[in-house]
Amino acid sequence: MKRLLLPLFALFLMIPSAAAQTMAPRWEYVSNFPDSRSGRYDDIVFLDTHRGWIVNLAGEIWNTGDGGQTWNLQIDNDRRYRSVAFREEDGPFGEVGWAGTVGQPESVLWETRDGGEHWIDISHRIYGNKPNGICGIWTVGDYAWGVGAYNGTPTIIKTSDGGITWHGRAVGNVAGMLVDVYFQNELDGFAVGGTGSVASGVATILRTRDGGETWNSVFNSTLSPGANAEWGWKISFPSENVGYVSVEYNSNGSPTAKLLKTEDGGETWREIMITGSNRNAGLQGIGFISETTGWASGRGTTSITTDGGESWQQISHYNPISEEGQLDGRMNRFFVVNDTLAFGVGRRLYTLSGVEPVITVTEPSVVPGSFTMDPPFPNPFTETTTLRYRLEEPSSVGVQIIDILGRMHRIFPTEFKQPGDYELKWDGRDDSGVRLPSGNYILLIDIGDSIETKKVVFLN
Repeated sequence: MKRLLLPLFALFLMIPSAAAQTMAPRWEYVSNFPDSRSGRYDDIVFLDTHRGWIVNLAGEIWNTGDGGQTWNLQIDNDRRYRSVAFREEDGPFGEVGWAGTVGQPESVLWETRDGGEHWIDISHRIYGNKPNGICGIWTVGDYAWGVGAYNGTPTIIKTSDGGITWHGRAVGNVAGMLVDVYFQNELDGFAVGGTGSVASGVATILRTRDGGETWNSVFNSTLSPGANAEWGWKISFPSENVGYVSVEYNSNGSPTAKLLKTEDGGETWREIMITGSNRNAGLQGIGFISETTGWASGRGTTSITTDGGESWQQISHYNPISEEGQLDGRMNRFFVVNDTLAFGVGRRLYTLSGVEPVITVTEPSVVPGSFTMDPPFPNPFTETTTLRYRLEEPSSVGVQIIDILGRMHRIFPTEFKQPGDYELKWDGRDDSGVRLPSGNYILLIDIGDSIETKKVVFLN
């Protein structure tokens, strides 16, 4: 499977641009594809110029067989699909692929062997350590790897027989969480995440040179000013030597967004700040169509660079009323099919097709918050604490209770809610109804396209 690996050489015979403009390819909104019911599409994969799949947390898997001209809803259930990947070689009955979920540790891996006509839960095929969720999947021939999750024991699963069997390996000795994975070939690969939980630690990059049998940390970031914690979110390698990793934050303010870059195939990495992108949660989606031109998005701001990340400008988001602008601030994955076709998924689906250099007007992006949240009260508490929040737009909301080591104790059902005021009460009990020991706990709120955390002290 290839994601943003093929450079678009024709783009770079460009005329110098004015200060407020950048010569860059332009993204177009795919009008025949519905906005995501969960507020964002989470992953996308294409096997060729015709066959592609998209997943989201609303339990949907979509498929196209004509290059995105038309789309078919293949599955709609209560699973929270975060990742998707397909083998480059088809099986005897059609295309073979996998989708990973989050927040549902009993059902983390789904499979199809007929192009998505039928999907089945194959979590029972994972031997050894099972992940709490699968946030990223990558395939190379008969090999595939999945990583997760952003909470719980960091785990990497692998198959070497085309998905018949999977084996899980815990890597808590070198990471605290994992979010995305990328392999250059059957032996050389990378996984990104954090050294701690969503409440502590910095971004980390792991590397393997033996197909995932052993992993070593090759880079840990420096905690950005204003951030409480940070972690790597998505990987984009536009060439064999040049790669990028987006960094997500847990913060109470608006620190400057950051990404990580390598120019020697992952041997060394450095941090790059994205001037003008200041959001409390930093970045999520990142995509580069060449070593120099790419986009970084997250929490309401999307930025573009045409010089390898040395300078950035914020772009005007797509407006469905005026039909002006491009992309949105919820981009989570970019996928390059070939040198003239690429897709990006966020709240909507976008395509970069028939690529030609065009003028892209850039401007600061001011986006209203999609929700507000009060601190839990009372805190500390002995009986019940209440989390109040207000949704400004329809969003999926899921809440988990974890301890400061990232161990999960309770999962509240994920629900899709309309705008309005809500509250959630927690009585200090786990999923089995047993009161937990006194201590510090974290309310991890997966709301819309954001992961928020609130710390509470429980006195039993």
